[in-house]
Amino acid sequence: MRQILIAVFILTLLVGCSSGGTTPAKPVVRAVLFYSETCPHCHIVMEQVLPPLQKQYGDQLEIRMLAVSDQANYELWLKVMDAYGIPDNRRGVPMLFIGDQVLVGSGEIPERLPGLIEEYLKAGGVDYPDILK
Repeated sequence: MRQILIAVFILTLLVGCSSGGTTPAKPVVRAVLFYSETCPHCHIVMEQVLPPLQKQYGDQLEIRMLAVSDQANYELWLKVMDAYGIPDNRRGVPMLFIGDQVLVGSGEIPERLPGLIEEYLKAGGVDYPDILK
């Protein structure tokens, strides 16, 4: 009988520690960047803009990078641009999809991305766009 009481006591402690000691998951912002290896604007974004943001936000920022030189990625990029209704004059790389927003170029991405990351983190995070999952 004493062994049963000890076992129940230990189980109660374990359950109490596991449920009471957990912390809520941190929100995560996920985005997709389409780029070209030969594009100097893409390299500005990938080498100068994204690394400080990754350092600042750590595992709360996930950016999937897809090279349009890969045929499957190129076809996906075309499909996503059509789905988002991107006009011809904005179809280029680098192109970043975050939530319901599309950022294009080495000027717009650094200008708007930090604010969008903060906005989405405050809202509890944002997943990859459905069409890009």
